[in-house]
Amino acid sequence: MRKTGVVFTGLVICLASLFQLSAITVLSHICLGVMCVTFTLRLYYKLLELLRWNPGVHPFQSYLDYDNTLTDKETVMLVEEVVLLIAFAITEIKRFLFIESMIDSIKFAVFLYLLTYIGILTNGLTLVITG
Repeated sequence: MRKTGVVFTGLVICLASLFQLSAITVLSHICLGVMCVTFTLRLYYKLLELLRWNPGVHPFQSYLDYDNTLTDKETVMLVEEVVLLIAFAITEIKRFLFIESMIDSIKFAVFLYLLTYIGILTNGLTLVITG
């Protein structure tokens, strides 16, 4: 129950701040907050090491040792998927813009027109949440 409350409160604070600030600002503030906590903890462990109350154990060594590298095969697969998605999106947008099908292009134009009004009323985070 306690962990759920902490996670939920953190998510609500992040979402509320995204309504007022840009995503880059919120991300940088979250990273700075995490760095303040980890820097303080690291200094605390260093002080314990200097006072000989703790052996020289790095508090985040398990995170530093974790290997999250991609193999060549995984990298190639991910790049191929991204390239295929981009190529498909470009093909579809080209099909809509150069009016291959009149009905599909009209639907796309109406969608873009409605999207301008939605963009005026809300920011991107609201669209992500409602989507």
